[in-house]
Amino acid sequence: MKLVTYNIRYALGPDGVYDYGRIADAVRGADVIALQEVERNWRRSSMADQPALLAKLLPEYHWAFFPAFDMDASSTGADGRVVNRRRQFGPMLLSKHRLLEIRRHPLPKIATARSFGMETGALECVLDAPDGPLRVYSLHLTSASRREKLLQVQHLISLHQGAHARGGAWTGKAPVHDPGELANFHAMDWAQGEEQPALPRHTILMGDFNMVPGGPEYLALTGEPDLATGHNLHWDSFADSWTHAKDCAGDEGHTWLPDPPDRAPGEPLRLDYCLLSAGLADCVARAWVDKEAEGSDHLPYWVELSGN
Repeated sequence: MKLVTYNIRYALGPDGVYDYGRIADAVRGADVIALQEVERNWRRSSMADQPALLAKLLPEYHWAFFPAFDMDASSTGADGRVVNRRRQFGPMLLSKHRLLEIRRHPLPKIATARSFGMETGALECVLDAPDGPLRVYSLHLTSASRREKLLQVQHLISLHQGAHARGGAWTGKAPVHDPGELANFHAMDWAQGEEQPALPRHTILMGDFNMVPGGPEYLALTGEPDLATGHNLHWDSFADSWTHAKDCAGDEGHTWLPDPPDRAPGEPLRLDYCLLSAGLADCVARAWVDKEAEGSDHLPYWVELSGN
C-alpha cells in the first residue's frame, strides 16, 4: 500500500499560480491520499469548490472532506433570495478503498489576541483495506502556539486510546421487529442488513503537524528515544514512518520550503508526517519526499507499506 500526505496550500504554488492539475498529478497512484488546506468559496481562489475539483481530477478515488473552518460566504439577491455558500477550509482524504465510516474531529483551540488562529481538525476514515479495516486520519495541527498544539496532540492520543472503547459507527445488535407490528418496518432497519462494523487493528495519522522532530509535540506522539534501540514504541503511541524507513539515510526529509518573500524561520523544515500505530512500524518498506512537486509551499510525503 502506498500512502501520501500533501499540504496543498489551497493549490497555490510558489509561482503564484493556482493549478489543481499539478496537485492531482503529484499524488496520483497512491492508494490513500491525505490532503490539507483544501478550501471552498474563498475569494483568493475564485470561489472554487476545491474538494469537488480535486475529486473530479481523481475519479478512481472515494473521498471525504472536513470543513474544520466554516464561515458564512452567502449573498442575497435583489429579489431577496439567499445564495447559501460557506467559506470552508480543512483536510481531505481520498482512497482507492471504500470509506466504511467517517468521523470529523474539531481539535482544541485557544483564542489568540495578536497572531492569527483558526479552527483546525482531523478527518477520520475507516477504509475497507485488503487486509481488513484500517483507520486513517488526514489532519492539520495549529501553527498558532505550542500550547494549543500540545492540547491537540493530547486529543489525538485520547482518540487513539479510546477507539476500541468507542467502537464503530454503530455497535450492539440492531433491533428486530415483527414486520406485522409496524406499518413502516423498513424505516426501523438501522443496520440495513449489515453486520456490526469490525474494529480496525491499525491506525495511521497523516498530515501537516506543524512540529519538528524531537520537539515536545513529536515526543508526546512517538515516545522518548530509547538508548538501546532508538525506537521505544508503546501500543498507545505512534511510530514515525521516516525513522523506520530503510532508505532515508542522509536525507533530512524536509517537506516545507519557505517561498518568497521569505517566511520565518527561512529554512526548510520537516512538518509533514505519516505516523503509524505500533503494529505497523515494521511494515515501512520505504519513505520519500517528492522534491519535484511545484503545487504548494509543502512537498508530498510518500510512504510504502509492505504486508503485515
